[in-house]
Amino acid sequence: MSGPLLVGIDVGTLSARAGLFDLRGACLSATSAGFELIRPDEHQAVYRMDAIWGAVGEAVRTCLARVPGSASAVAALAFDATASLALRAAGGPPLAGGADVVCWMDHRGEREAEEIGRSGDRLLRYTGGTMFPEIHLPKLLWLKRRDPAAWARVTAARDLCDELAFRATGTDRHSLCGLACKWPYLPADPEPWRRELLDRLGLADLLDRALPDMPPAPVGAVHGHLTPKAAAELGLEAGRPVAVGLIDAEAGTLGVLGRGYRARMNEVCALIGGTSTSYMAFAIDERTIPGVWGPFRDAVFPGYWMHESGQSLTGAALDAVLAQHPAGPGEASPEAHASAAAAVLARLDQEGPAFAAQRHLVPDWLGNRSPLGNGAVRALATGLGPETGERAFLEAYYATARAVVLQARHIIEHLNVHGYAIRRVALSGGHLRNPLLTRFYCDALGLDVVLSDTPEPVLLGTAMTAAVAAGLVPDLFAALDAMAPVQSVASADPAWKAPHAAAYAIYRGLFEARNEAAEAGRRLAASLAPATEPA
Repeated sequence: MSGPLLVGIDVGTLSARAGLFDLRGACLSATSAGFELIRPDEHQAVYRMDAIWGAVGEAVRTCLARVPGSASAVAALAFDATASLALRAAGGPPLAGGADVVCWMDHRGEREAEEIGRSGDRLLRYTGGTMFPEIHLPKLLWLKRRDPAAWARVTAARDLCDELAFRATGTDRHSLCGLACKWPYLPADPEPWRRELLDRLGLADLLDRALPDMPPAPVGAVHGHLTPKAAAELGLEAGRPVAVGLIDAEAGTLGVLGRGYRARMNEVCALIGGTSTSYMAFAIDERTIPGVWGPFRDAVFPGYWMHESGQSLTGAALDAVLAQHPAGPGEASPEAHASAAAAVLARLDQEGPAFAAQRHLVPDWLGNRSPLGNGAVRALATGLGPETGERAFLEAYYATARAVVLQARHIIEHLNVHGYAIRRVALSGGHLRNPLLTRFYCDALGLDVVLSDTPEPVLLGTAMTAAVAAGLVPDLFAALDAMAPVQSVASADPAWKAPHAAAYAIYRGLFEARNEAAEAGRRLAASLAPATEPA
């Protein structure tokens, strides 16, 4: 161990992880600790912030303990987190279940999202033309309208990443990453907050809760310094700088973009696959793309515009196959995924493209983020029957994994129709640990697939922001050049090009048919709805 060290802390959907890195980007230690996701009602998903913070402390302390003497060598730390919403309230937590954090996947605000999407507000130019319920505004509007007593007690609203940095430093400020991507805030506008929209929604008092003490800051700036209390909880020395952090998908993006990225920006897309999947691409110019979040200026690189496409449930969809299929193991675990993936790959080696040839899916179990931008649509499946045996289970697992990747192909084609020239997809996240998904990404995307030689790309990206805050590198582009991992390009199997092209054509046909059916169903429901809808 030599030179300054950096700590990256990632708060995901079900666990907190901590990683210790040197300035070359080598991961010296990484650990995790879980916390509970609470489901008070249908479409609701929440946390208790104290439980998240407890898991953060456990993960960091364990990570440091594995490298004796490392705590004193840490030059800075940084947080990333899912795009969840942390609420502070007088008199106790404001949400059901004693919770005070709304998970990113909480869809309670679907009706509010549709209303905002019909507003015609300028904000929609930067959210793909629609409003998705996973963004903060529909959730906040739901809370004010459905539980005004709880809303009245709310004293602060922050992106989860900013809440973590606040707990660590006592300094209250927003990261421009969270602001640009998840709030009614347009960094390039002279008046960034969309006050006119908030007034129209009756939510002007949001700014009483969401405006911090300090002005917003770019990723990698110094958010504040570690307080003695937080230092003791994390096992670090007080006074260390804490970087302005970022959303987890953006952190994973930094971890896989590679050296020299700025010169080939328009040709590279980062794909971060976990419980959900995000696709991150950057441009020097402002360009709007229907059904794609953004462009967000300053979300990661100051002065550059970011687009984020996504799928709401991907890894979670495969988890559901394991947990719910009658012939499955009954629960999702790394071992169960490895077993299922190996069994499917063995079948493919034996049967080739004929395996599960009639099974096809449109994988929108929790709405379609991109390219449709509709949080209300749901999945469509063909080829289902009464079979419940092992083969049916493996076919379901195969069809789900393939559908996830075929939709990835759809999303990237959509980006390329609207100004990008993406030739390389840099993979990151938990999907890399699934050999079936990795094979599909290599064979079915029709692009160069870049694999990075790092076990923890999300934590690495977060550590890069800490390096900037510590003054060890001048900016994030320099951090990429100093810390990016070695990369290789995976080759596609030419024997699968035609079968995947045929499956993709079927997927596209089903996608359009599902959309038409969903719209017809929406019109029917509207015609049958009572004159006054229940609250």
